[in-house]
Amino acid sequence: MNVLLTNDDGLESDGILRFAEKLSEKHKVLVVAPASNNSAVSHSLSIFRNIKVEEVFFSAPFRAFRVAGTPADCVKFAHHNLSADFPIDLVLSGINKGHNLGTDTLYSGTVSAAFEGAALGYKAIAFSRVNHEGDDMADCARIACELAEKLFPLCGAEFIFNVNLPACEGCKARGVRFAPLGKQLYSDTFEEVEKGVFALTGEMIDHDGNPRDCDVELSREGYITVTPMIYDRTAYGMLEKLKGVKL
Repeated sequence: MNVLLTNDDGLESDGILRFAEKLSEKHKVLVVAPASNNSAVSHSLSIFRNIKVEEVFFSAPFRAFRVAGTPADCVKFAHHNLSADFPIDLVLSGINKGHNLGTDTLYSGTVSAAFEGAALGYKAIAFSRVNHEGDDMADCARIACELAEKLFPLCGAEFIFNVNLPACEGCKARGVRFAPLGKQLYSDTFEEVEKGVFALTGEMIDHDGNPRDCDVELSREGYITVTPMIYDRTAYGMLEKLKGVKL
């Protein structure tokens, strides 16, 4: 199948390059990724500035484009400018370095790139590796490819799958679990690095309100988590209660 691959870590990240190499063993791959790291940009688009796009030539069996924009820019550009010659069957985003669990998905450029694919009518899956460091990306790419092929028949353009690979040696997981999103909380602090200039820092903290079967808790237990997510954020239960209410 024809796979559009993007990420938010940038085109030079070994997460996307190892993934592209592994996917290319069985599929046709088009890589369109940001020129620099775009972590936590969510679903932003470059509507107030021009973006530079250039093809990059690797000694690899896939085409690659560097986009001076966001992950959503990359998917939108590929759809409008490249899909005529490369009909897209599946949009994959990742493999991200660092988890995208629970409420972190609100900020994730990785997850948002997959959502942009779904909004454009494609099946889409986002992949993240829970740990930021480590030399197991080749193992992660192998597992991600296997999961993408297994999840593809289950995909639909009305939702995406968000997949997190656990932080364990060789990516040896306890299993794969479908799970709802949990809450991923941090000890957020804005540290003043110089007068009038602040940096957001913080560490993950436990959240007692998380159910045991959510993605946050299952990931901590060493499982690969798979969460179907929709981009329709309408609170339908509340909307139903509001029927007849006059303001």
